[in-house]
Amino acid sequence: MIGQLRGLLADKRPNQVLVDVGGVGYLVQVPLSTFASLGDLHTEVTLLIHTHVREDAFSLYGFLSSREKHFFELLLSASGVGPSLALKILSGMSVEELVPAIRGSDLARLTRSRAEGQARSRGHRSPKARSRIPRRS
Repeated sequence: MIGQLRGLLADKRPNQVLVDVGGVGYLVQVPLSTFASLGDLHTEVTLLIHTHVREDAFSLYGFLSSREKHFFELLLSASGVGPSLALKILSGMSVEELVPAIRGSDLARLTRSRAEGQARSRGHRSPKARSRIPRRS
């Protein structure tokens, strides 16, 4: 398992960065908080990594702080929360906001991101997008 990457920031997009480690580029999914805190391109970066292995994919999730990585992994332990949804939750609220939401059982705040993530994962589209999909005869 990959636990940490240190290298040059080769590319940077919201929720995704490319880290060049000795000539090998690692594509890493990151929350918006990590993205916003990263330096300029071609500067050295160190990311703590959560490696997620599935039958059809090997995905890396990166964090600047161990606290943020820890909460990502706690979210993963909840039923129905996968890495993509956990990343969306962390991108939608800071760890400082997440802790009171969990302690106070603020389900409205926590499930808002979950409902949006589930709708996307099921392929729901807006009515306008659905109208462009040809119907089966």
